Amino acid sequence: MKIKNTPLNKRLRRQAAISLTVLSLSLGAITTQAQYTDPLDSQVVSMALAQQSLLLDVTQAGDRLVAVGERGHILYSNDSGENWTQANVAVQSQLTAVFFVNAKKGWAVGEDAVILHSNDGGLNWHKQFDDRDADIRGPLLDVYFKNTREGFAVGVFNKLYHTMNGGRTWQAWHEHSDNEDEWHLFAMATPSDDVFYVASEAGLLFKSMDGGDSFKALQTDHEGSFHGILAKRGSDGLDRLILSGVGGILFTSTNGGDSWNELNTHTQAGLSGGTFLKDGSVFIVGADGIMLHLSKDLTVVTKMQRDNGLPLSNALLSKQGEIILVGLGGVQTINLSEVTNHE
Repeated sequence: MKIKNTPLNKRLRRQAAISLTVLSLSLGAITTQAQYTDPLDSQVVSMALAQQSLLLDVTQAGDRLVAVGERGHILYSNDSGENWTQANVAVQSQLTAVFFVNAKKGWAVGEDAVILHSNDGGLNWHKQFDDRDADIRGPLLDVYFKNTREGFAVGVFNKLYHTMNGGRTWQAWHEHSDNEDEWHLFAMATPSDDVFYVASEAGLLFKSMDGGDSFKALQTDHEGSFHGILAKRGSDGLDRLILSGVGGILFTSTNGGDSWNELNTHTQAGLSGGTFLKDGSVFIVGADGIMLHLSKDLTVVTKMQRDNGLPLSNALLSKQGEIILVGLGGVQTINLSEVTNHE
């Protein structure tokens, strides 16, 4: 059943999107009386404790790790997460996602649809785009590039942008999506350059089979929001999908979304991001320091929890085989044995 996006629902969802942004910014933030300057026009401030600030995403740029988060913080590590250095960033906007297409070229997105680009492996970042002139303002929530030229960014109220020149110009792409009710687009996953999956609201998943030229809506057996998605091509040629979201919801598919299986996660904590592990199993994180290990056949869930109970935003399996966690407490690193020993 598709949930109708009425004018009242639109207002409530707009308020909810704003509330989510305000809440994430206020977590651990200290306000001071000062003259307001638009974060889009302010160079990031170097902070000694930036590594412990709210971080929302982490990725690999060659052998380097790069993490992004509040106040325009972008951190990088050249020693597998032992030490982190704050990058030079052109804005102080909250950043929600980061992606590198190779060791040098990366993009980050965030509040006010800001899109940043780095040509040097994450050391320096300049602004390519923001939506201050758009009718609807709001954050971009994920970004993906097929190669150094073609990329996509998604966000609230069906924000969908496309570039064919490395981000020098971005084109509104929402008319290519079967999303007339303007549901939020939370996260992307791509098992191949021709197939895209986008997690959304109302139990919806948007799928592209033509490299992003068009996105068709798929309805799952859920009516809530999916904030995280993982996708991987199986040896049988079918896509393994994991959708996670509010209330500890976890749905899996082993056939590219043709059918779905809802798993008991033993938690009602909201789930956000995750990563595939080397053996094909899956690691997912969420609120209250919740961590889930999903068996490689996508049928069995084992629940764990960090002692500090702080919310986790995302996780990455590093090249060195460790799991890098980001969230309200900043960056944490755990060994794979901490996961497998709970089996």
